Amino acid sequence: MRAWRLLTLGWFAATIVSCGVLQSQSHPTSKIVPISGLEKITGKWEGLSKRVPDMRDHAWVLFIVSEKGRFNFVSDRGTEFLLGTGTLNIQDGKAIAKSSAGTGMLTLHDQAGNPVLVIEVALNDNNHYFIEMTPVR
Repeated sequence: MRAWRLLTLGWFAATIVSCGVLQSQSHPTSKIVPISGLEKITGKWEGLSKRVPDMRDHAWVLFIVSEKGRFNFVSDRGTEFLLGTGTLNIQDGKAIAKSSAGTGMLTLHDQAGNPVLVIEVALNDNNHYFIEMTPVR
């Protein structure tokens, strides 16, 4: 019973720390832009993923969104590439991503007039990542 309590307390503390870390990543000049349709995020995006909760750099990610609600990604970890695909659905001003590897929540931000796509990912292997992406020009 004591071990169960310690495990629950540890999980709770990690959750609180993770939420605080993710919220602290938001820039003070960032404004959330509701995603009303896929056209708002269609295109190529790139950024550096960070492992949660320690926020260590993990991999460079290229994320491609189609107007039909599909996405593809390439993750370059330096030693290997990870490729994937999945679907997107708009819900409450956010996009929900689903693939065989896990799920993600996408929010669009305006940072001083520049679009930034923020993706919070939960993989099936219980790893979590945070990615701030900018459009590929």
